[in-house]
Parts: sequence; structure tokens; C-alpha cells
Amino acid sequence: MTKFAVIGHPVAHSLSPVIHRANFESIGFDGSYEKFDVAPEDVEAFVRGKQRESYAGLNVTVPHKLAVIPLLDHVDESVARYGACNTLKFEKDGTITGYNTDVIGFVEGLRGNGFELAGKSVFIVGCGGAGSALATACCYEKAASLVLADLDDVRVAALAAKLNALGTATKVAALAEPTVGASLDERKTAWGKSAAVAELVVNATPMGLHPGEPSALPPECFHSGQFVLDIVPTVTFPPTAAAAKAAGAMATDGLDFLVAQGAKSFEIWTGLHADRAAMRAACVQV
Repeated sequence: MTKFAVIGHPVAHSLSPVIHRANFESIGFDGSYEKFDVAPEDVEAFVRGKQRESYAGLNVTVPHKLAVIPLLDHVDESVARYGACNTLKFEKDGTITGYNTDVIGFVEGLRGNGFELAGKSVFIVGCGGAGSALATACCYEKAASLVLADLDDVRVAALAAKLNALGTATKVAALAEPTVGASLDERKTAWGKSAAVAELVVNATPMGLHPGEPSALPPECFHSGQFVLDIVPTVTFPPTAAAAKAAGAMATDGLDFLVAQGAKSFEIWTGLHADRAAMRAACVQV
């Protein structure tokens, strides 16, 4: 049996085992897929341990997509370009290769809903591993403009500077208002003003993973004519996407995103074609 897993902190919400097991069953693959909650300080020891236990690969979710990069012996172009890693492949020679399949899930998901990034205005809240990769993809996919927001002012400013240095045609700005010390509600109000004028709004924060959590953005910033992607992959429609949909925007959650990136991870690990339809159907049935 070929062994895989996803690591994160927290990770209880993850539907990755559901979609991968559905794929295994559909194509007749002898595999197992688990999920492990790994504290940040334990990431290296855990990854090395699974490598010794003959796991074939790991998926990596919040907050470890940057922390695993120093552990890589080989860096795929996707990690080098997008600056985050969500897929580890344990090679037969004892080395580790890192990949980023989040961007594939992002672009494929948008196109599947009839949305092309080229020439569009984009607002992204959340500049961690996933958010930074998606922001970079917007530049390479020729978005007209991109505004970034995050609770960490230093992180968002650094990402904006990095993306502007790429030399693409996309105009990138960091939303630095209000200043340090502002409450979350004050920040959301500022974020909402920028989100309201964007054609694509992306929630790349984990807000909405837990029951009862509010939208990452104020509901009044959403309106018809927008496309809103909430990458939170939960069985119930996550709150940011739900608020957008209620306001008349076209909104989608993180399930298509999850399936696309997960399918690509499986194909990297095994060289086999994943059954995306079976993976998507398994999410709906949970």
C-alpha cells in the first residue's frame, strides 16, 4: 500500500483524505491517506519521520507552506515561481522534491467558472503561503491590478514589493491602512472599500474554517458583477462566499480549488491520472 497524508495546524477540517480516498477507490489504486495536526516547531521532525516510514508524499496546508521549503532537496519551478510549497514528493533516492499545485487549482477553478484573470482588477485578503502564491499567479496571468491585504503589515508590504519587482504589467499595491494597532473590524472596513471596486475578490485567509466565524470581509462590499472566490474548503458554504452570494455576486468556495490541487498532487506522486469527478462528488456527499 502506498501511503500519503496532509499536514497542517489545525487540520481536522481538511477534506483531503475524503477526496483522495474517493480517487483511490475509483481508479483501483492501493493507497492510504491520513491527516496529521503538526505544530510549527515539529514540522521538520515530522516530515523526516514520514520519509523514514516510506510515505510516498505529503500535502501541506496552513501554516506550513513556507516552513517546509528549507527541507527540500529539489525545488520544482512552481515553488521557485510562487514562493510556497503544498506538495512534497519523497523520491526513491532519499531526497525530497517540492511542488506548488495551489496555483493550478486557482486558475483551473476560475476558468471552469468562466473567469479569466487577464485584464481584471483583483483584491486578495490573506498573504500567507496560499495567498502569496495566488497573488503571484495573478501577475503571471496578466491581471490589470492587484491590491493585497493582510493582518501582518510587514508581510503584505514585502509581498507587494516582490511582485512589483517581477516586472509584469500588473500594478500591485499593499493596503497598509489602517495603521498598526487597529482592530479587526477597522481593518475589515478598510479592506471592504478596496474589495468593493475589484472584479475578483479572493479570501485566502482561514476565516470561516470554524463554525460561527464571520465573513473575512464586510457583506456590504459585495455586489453583482463581481466574482468572489473563498478558498476555505468546507462542506458547508463558507461565510465569505455566502455573504458575497447573498449580495448578488458570483461566488464559489474552495472545493473546486481543493480537488484541482489534490488531483495534480496525486498525479505528481504516481504518474497516474486522477478521477476529478469522483473527488468532487465525495466532497458533496460528506
